[in-house]
Amino acid sequence: MADGPDKPSLRSSPRFTVTSKCAIFYEDKMSKAMVQDVSDGGMLLMCHREFDNGIIFGVHLDLSPGVSIDCEVEVRNRAETGIGVKIDYMDDQNRKLYQGYLQEILSSQLNKLG
Repeated sequence: MADGPDKPSLRSSPRFTVTSKCAIFYEDKMSKAMVQDVSDGGMLLMCHREFDNGIIFGVHLDLSPGVSIDCEVEVRNRAETGIGVKIDYMDDQNRKLYQGYLQEILSSQLNKLG
């Protein structure tokens, strides 16, 4: 869904551009993917597999060397740029790591602004 003058943003949290590796687990198969952006509630993934809207699959995301999280996501939209997914389930430990990751990105971007 594109934002613009005729379409207000429906996002409840900001998106941050990243380049992180992840693995997708669906139907007992693993596929490699790249994360293009992240937010509190979702991600934009690039992968070679095709997924229909509503499909739920597992994601193993490398946040930094030696730090990774696991979660389940639901496909919300598909586009040439990737697949937009909503985080469907993340346990408390993974949520804490993910929130810390988002805070690091925000701090880094604020520091660049001066």
